[in-house]
Amino acid sequence: MEFDVEELEGLKRKINITIPKEVMVKRINDAYKVLNRQANIPGFRPGKIPQKVLEKQVPLQSLSDMFQELMQEYYEEALHKTGLKPTGQPEIDHAGLQDIKKDEPLTFAVLLDVKPDLKVKDYKGLKFNKKEAVVKEEEIDETLVKVLSRQGTVDEMPAGYKVEDGDILTLDFQGTMHDQPLENGSAENFELRVGEKKMLPGFEDQLIGHVQDEEFEIRVMLPADWNQKVRRVSFPVPGATDEQQEDDRAAFKIKIKQVRKLHLPELTDEIAQREGFETTGELRRAIKIDLQNHKDQDVELKIKEDIFNILVKDAESGPPESLIERELKFMIEGMKYQIAQSGMKIEDSGFEPEKAMKEWREKAIFNTTGYMMLEAVAGAENIHVTQQDMEGEYELLAKQTKQKVEEIQKRIMSNPDSLNQTTTKILGQKAMNFIYSNCEFKFYKEGEEPVKPAEPES
Repeated sequence: MEFDVEELEGLKRKINITIPKEVMVKRINDAYKVLNRQANIPGFRPGKIPQKVLEKQVPLQSLSDMFQELMQEYYEEALHKTGLKPTGQPEIDHAGLQDIKKDEPLTFAVLLDVKPDLKVKDYKGLKFNKKEAVVKEEEIDETLVKVLSRQGTVDEMPAGYKVEDGDILTLDFQGTMHDQPLENGSAENFELRVGEKKMLPGFEDQLIGHVQDEEFEIRVMLPADWNQKVRRVSFPVPGATDEQQEDDRAAFKIKIKQVRKLHLPELTDEIAQREGFETTGELRRAIKIDLQNHKDQDVELKIKEDIFNILVKDAESGPPESLIERELKFMIEGMKYQIAQSGMKIEDSGFEPEKAMKEWREKAIFNTTGYMMLEAVAGAENIHVTQQDMEGEYELLAKQTKQKVEEIQKRIMSNPDSLNQTTTKILGQKAMNFIYSNCEFKFYKEGEEPVKPAEPES
């Protein structure tokens, strides 16, 4: 085969490919032989139709599927010989098919974005301070309260009763910021228990002292990364941001519709047995182990975010436009899914996809740069995505979305973008785990200050 590569702007490449005349002749003849056995032309038996007659009935341009396969075959061979690593689907110029001739070579062009050849330096032996998280007895007691609440009794409180910590409320709320609806910030007949801290910091505290049927407003400071909450929490993990948002204070109009008080039973072995344990001691130990695991995971996640930041900072080249666009699409579709899961319509949520395309672009560049660096580490360490990895991902997604594994697999495999996103995520996770396992940690206990902030060696 003949081909040449043109370097266009940035990371765009154009591959000019020529399929030889002899290949064209053979493939076309083979295609007509297949048609000969299938065609039904009056006066001729199947398989005995002269090819010239068949060519008049079925012109070359009608063999588009065969030519598409042939062009794809030569494109893949050119990729193999050049070593180019494309991002996303290529753009194949099919103009040559309009004036194709049997006894001439076929020349076509392919436009594609390629991944930069990134080298990741010093990703082994990164040094970090690592907090040894300790589970306190009061934390175990707080969790036990949640366990006991499943066995408790509930009394509806009379009108005029003032809300206290621990009460169960049913309420309506509508969140706004700068007089605009807050994304996922409204609900009706929402149930919460004051003090469980499932809402934004300060939200539940401001409900205390109010009464049923009262309508009032509270104001809550939003987290610094509230407008970047579409995150690859399942991995790769985008780095944390140090940017602080000004005036990120949301207003919530509240109406308390019902107040109930929960009366907790005494912790006994009988209650522990209902939870699957023999004694209260075993229940407490299981809670402590679970809390410890969560704390350890939080510490690990924070360090991995720091690693991600380091990788992005050290990248010598940014991502191609096609990867940025794909990441933006992923983020926007993720937000749409979150809104749909909340039961709200997109048009009522205040979310504007076109606006998000602009506002989230820098974050998409940041994320994609990190994913490319993780992929470079995976290449250097011969880390690959296995069939077992894919099957584990199908099962995880099926559990999260309450769908069948077969449905998840079919949807991912039938969509090239979904398949690419899935393999990118898994590969990034494995590469990040490799980097993390090769870090050097200086441990300190919770409540202590590390002797010296850890800095990666240059």
